[in-house]
Amino acid sequence: MPSIQARMLNKIFQKMPKDPPGVEHDFVAEREQNARRKPPKLPRNVSLEEMDFDGISGEILRPVLGEKERFEGNTDDLSEPVQLIWYIHGGGFTTGSVRESRDLTQYLVSKYRVPCIATNYRLSPEHRWPAHLDDCMKVYQCLKDRGATPGKILLMGASAGGTLALSLSLRLAMEEKEQPLMVAAFSAWTDQTLSLPSHTKNIDTDYMLGDALGRREQFQAVFGIEGPKGHDDILKNPLVSPFYGNYTKTAPIFFAASDSEFLYDDSRLLYERLKGEGHLTELDIQHDVCHAYASLPMMPEAKDTLDKMWNFAHRKGNKR
Repeated sequence: MPSIQARMLNKIFQKMPKDPPGVEHDFVAEREQNARRKPPKLPRNVSLEEMDFDGISGEILRPVLGEKERFEGNTDDLSEPVQLIWYIHGGGFTTGSVRESRDLTQYLVSKYRVPCIATNYRLSPEHRWPAHLDDCMKVYQCLKDRGATPGKILLMGASAGGTLALSLSLRLAMEEKEQPLMVAAFSAWTDQTLSLPSHTKNIDTDYMLGDALGRREQFQAVFGIEGPKGHDDILKNPLVSPFYGNYTKTAPIFFAASDSEFLYDDSRLLYERLKGEGHLTELDIQHDVCHAYASLPMMPEAKDTLDKMWNFAHRKGNKR
């Protein structure tokens, strides 16, 4: 049975007003509404600094070491395989920001005592694909230029951010560049053609998304097309739909999804394919929780998934 927190969130999303048929969603208004929300209070054991990554805004959160940590010399533990977490936010490529991701990023730093960067990227409809991925690639190069070791970076994203994390790993493989330690993709949208079973089966059980990703304005905003039908030339590009990618040379991948969400099969079926091909991968499925639940650490299910991800990083990271 889902936790009390998960059931409460499901009820909240059920009651939230949805755009009626024929009414186009106002992405800019949604962004403005989200920006008015007060960010969570920063824990005492976490510091935050705004950063610029070659023109891409972001922030870095670092653990503030306590007396015991300082005494034991844990300021630079080179034996720790994860030296940096890089989180890419979700929001359907049209909304979201690092500020709105702090519930998760603060938790990661506080719990695992590793620095975490979170980066923004250009949003649609003002900037269509591949602007989002190009910005992530620019951040990757900036991190390398500043001395970061890609093989020590845990690359993580939720929803559209999970898509971008997978797409970035595929693009790095195509360009024969160094991979991150691993990729963690939470509720990623891997098949933009919307042809998987859960894209119809789970519309009524995904109280957050419903059919929102299949609406005309979503495809118009991101890709400049009217919908998925007849556009396989665009949507089956592996960098658009990582479901169709070749993962032979990519990092190990940890997937997480809810069995009731619209994008459930985007993770499940891709995981099953990669597992069958011998790729190092793991899938965590939680029951009847909301889309992108793993980015909401107030939920026990999210904490459970994040611990499994962390264990995967230490067992499988950077092994291909």
